[in-house]
Parts: sequence; C-alpha cells; structure tokens
Amino acid sequence: MKNLTSISLVLLLLVSEWALAQVGPDSSWGEIYRHRFYQPNMPVIPFHAKASNGSDSRLMMVRVDEVRYFYSADGKTHLYGGTAEVCRQYTVTGSLSDSHRQCLVTETVKLIRPADYNFEYCTFRTDGDCGGYTSSREQYPLQYSVPVYNRVSERDSFNSGMPPAFYKSVVLQECRQCEEIEAQQ
Repeated sequence: MKNLTSISLVLLLLVSEWALAQVGPDSSWGEIYRHRFYQPNMPVIPFHAKASNGSDSRLMMVRVDEVRYFYSADGKTHLYGGTAEVCRQYTVTGSLSDSHRQCLVTETVKLIRPADYNFEYCTFRTDGDCGGYTSSREQYPLQYSVPVYNRVSERDSFNSGMPPAFYKSVVLQECRQCEEIEAQQ
C-alpha cells in the first residue's frame, strides 16, 4: 500500500509538471521561444537604418513583438523598432578590383518609420515583363494573430504542412517617449 501511494504521488507530480510545461496561447513569448518543439511564425517589419552622413545604410527586419508605436505631432502613426549600428566612417584597402572596406567608426541610429506604406504590384505581364502596375496605400496593423507551429520529434520540420498548434496575439505597445526621439532626428 505504501509503494502504491508513493508511485501515485510520483505520477501525480510528473503529470502536473508535464501540464505546467505545456506551451499554449497563454504562454509567454519567452516560454514559446525556449521550447524546442514550438516555433512562432512571427511577422517582421522592415526599417531602414541610415548613417547621419549617408556613408552606410541597412535594411533591418524587426519582429513585431519587439516593435512599439507612437503618434507624431501631425497625428500620424509611426513605428519604433529599437536601435541599430551602422558604419559612419570606412577605410578601403586593396586594389580597385579586390578592395575591402573596414569600418572605423560606428553610429547608433534609431529605427523609426511611418506605419503606412505604399504597396506596388504588377497587374499584368507582357513578354515576361510587367506591363502595368497598381499601387495601394497600406498600414501596418497594431495587433497580429501569430501562428505557432509544433513538431512531434527533433527530426520533424515546423513547416510540414500541418496547421498551427495555436495562435497567439501580439499587440504593439505604445511608446510614450518616442515622440521626443523622433523630434531629435
């Protein structure tokens, strides 16, 4: 009887730990990212990082769970994606045909962009080229429903064609001090 009680307690403890370790829509993003059998298909937003003297620029893709929003003085919605390092001054070594650039001085720039953008796409093709374009004004939303995929074993792929295990909502947080950041730029 004593052994049966001990086994029951151990099983209860294991089952409760297993239930706590389950990942689901109420789990934090940290828990989801740390779990090796779950992977969110997190959307990204592009930001253009440019050195103040124009010597370097980069396209930075920032996950939506790391982006915040704010309203500028004119009332338009802007997005803040943190900061990025860009090169402010280079040195070039080697020949013209085989030159190498080495960064001497970096600069930290703030990643800010308007939430709206112009989307252009081809409407019809002629001889393999685009014969006509159409554009529309779009805006990045402030809320996303992110699919989270799982796999059964280490050998499985997250992109196996199976539907998502669940969806988790991401709501962009408002950035209270970002208006001052934009005014400085």
